[in-house]
Amino acid sequence: MTADSTQWLVITDLDGTFLNHHDYSYDACLPTLNKLASLNIPVIFNTSKTFRETIELQQQLNITAPFIVENGSAVFFPTSQFPDKPLAEAVQRDQYWQVTTGETIQVIHNKVADMLKQTPGLIQLSGCTPQEASTLTGLTEEQALNAINREFSEPLMMKDGNAFAQAFIRSINERGLTTLQGGRFLHVLGHCDKGKAIETLVSCYHSPLKTIVLGDSANDAAMLSKADIPVVVKSPGNSSLAEQLSSPYITTSSAPDGWSEGIYYALHKMPEELAS
Repeated sequence: MTADSTQWLVITDLDGTFLNHHDYSYDACLPTLNKLASLNIPVIFNTSKTFRETIELQQQLNITAPFIVENGSAVFFPTSQFPDKPLAEAVQRDQYWQVTTGETIQVIHNKVADMLKQTPGLIQLSGCTPQEASTLTGLTEEQALNAINREFSEPLMMKDGNAFAQAFIRSINERGLTTLQGGRFLHVLGHCDKGKAIETLVSCYHSPLKTIVLGDSANDAAMLSKADIPVVVKSPGNSSLAEQLSSPYITTSSAPDGWSEGIYYALHKMPEELAS
């Protein structure tokens, strides 16, 4: 396969990968985004964030690519780039085609509302006020408002900061749902993940594709396993993530500098990948 027949995509997590885990800064990524734009390599966000959060960030960065939200629960394709339905099940929403790959928040709440009410010290992000969510996440109250308006998943946290018991997680799974541990929250969602969402995304492109995928935590393992070039961005406690993957590049810096480091590693690796 020659270089000019292959479309490369960058598919990236946000929190802790592209965005600094503590203050959500991304300035160090801007020159790298410009470099990718000059190479006609789209940057596709694959995130636990919501539709509104992701659109807001894309607008700030002048990114118009498709994106994946709430840990693989829905894929959005801009109608400007996909004038026809990318898949039969797609529905139009604003200027996007929406393909739902998980469950709606209503279905999730119906399945677990009773057990969540019976769990002392439990925090549901969707039940927080913007002020409460801001305190938990470090987002501004305006940003937190977009974060708590969940459509496809429910992030959970214990007030004491302890991890959830395995019996609690098993009970959720027995009700036909999935859990994913992110950097701050345990996410409850449908039978979907970031890797399955990438498969849905890739199926809608007509040209041969290869992917550079970047992530930093356990809930990124599924999408990193789909990568032609997987990049693990340095983050506290993610050594087990690298062990789940086949020869990933592990950055020496954390986000956002680590994101650019990973991209430039991948750009130098691309000719070798294309020749294989």
